[in-house]
Amino acid sequence: MRGIFAIGCAGWLAWMVGRIATDQFAIVQYLHWIPTLLAMAITLACACALIASKHRWMRNTLWVLALVQFATLLWQDVAIGRAHAESELLNQPIVRIAHFNANWPGKQSLRLADAMARGVAGAFRGTAPDVLFISEYGALLGGEAIGAFSPRNAVGTSVGRFGVVSVVPIVEAVPIFDDGKSTAALVRFAAWQGNPSWSALLVDLPSDPWVPRLEALASMRARIDGMSLPSPQVIVGDFNTARGGYALHSFAPQMHHAFDEGGIGFGATYSRNWPLWHIDHILLAPEVCAKRYETIDLGIGRHRLQAAIIQFKK
Repeated sequence: MRGIFAIGCAGWLAWMVGRIATDQFAIVQYLHWIPTLLAMAITLACACALIASKHRWMRNTLWVLALVQFATLLWQDVAIGRAHAESELLNQPIVRIAHFNANWPGKQSLRLADAMARGVAGAFRGTAPDVLFISEYGALLGGEAIGAFSPRNAVGTSVGRFGVVSVVPIVEAVPIFDDGKSTAALVRFAAWQGNPSWSALLVDLPSDPWVPRLEALASMRARIDGMSLPSPQVIVGDFNTARGGYALHSFAPQMHHAFDEGGIGFGATYSRNWPLWHIDHILLAPEVCAKRYETIDLGIGRHRLQAAIIQFKK
């Protein structure tokens, strides 16, 4: 019985260290990746295993620890009632954006295109996104595939590993760098339907778990800063870095996560079947606010699609 209690406490302690230290040190970044939902399940399993134990204090201690994890889950991972009502957005300048990491779909392109059409229609109440960013798009910009999910007045543009399907006029789409592991691109949009001109930085970082997240993001930040690019209003992509970590904050310290402002539901994008990690992100500059943010299961692929309604402050 004491062994079960020790396992429960050790697991809780490892999880808590990860919550506090996040990924600012390589040695603890793996603890930061422990999903709160999974950690809570382990704590509860240990508590249930001690139901027949005479040491009631052990069981009660684990119940309290699980309660702390449950409160953290609601606070950090589940957005309840934070999104603005849809009626508040009527007749206001907004931009509907979405991002999906397609992971080079290949032969599944047509099937994925159909799933994307249904997914974004559900996210935006039957309306297609104004701008859809696709990481590792593969053949999704091809004629038959793009026709399945793209509005007739949208234009598909490829920029490095990214595809952009937009009804907002694109002024410029420029690859910044691609070293085979990390990549970045900049897309500038014209003023449109009451919205000002704006730019989006698209990023994709390696999924190698042995690469320190802080080091990977700091390296990308240094390369971008060395090119004297205009400051983006939106940063979007697959960071392979968990939300809430020090690495993500240090990469864009002045920006905020769309989930933290307009999120609804459970915020996680990977894996699609078992969404435990929020590694695909939409970051917004101070002059941009998120009126809505959610993740969508397309029923295909490895990631969940992220969809947001953003508004530029006057």
